[in-house]
Amino acid sequence: MISKSKKYFTIFGILAATVDKKMQSLNCMIDAILDSFLPKILKILLAKELKPINLDSTNKI
Repeated sequence: MISKSKKYFTIFGILAATVDKKMQSLNCMIDAILDSFLPKILKILLAKELKPINLDSTNKI
């Protein structure tokens, strides 16, 4: 006689699936924000690029 095992959803399985969907949604949202703002961020960082200081200026009296 072949016994058929019934598969039931467990609370942990439902929770894991829900958390996975929420994390995937959050990751997609962060990715979309970065895709839209990354060029602006890079432009600001390049505009505020640090320049080397003039070492001779400290020795002048």
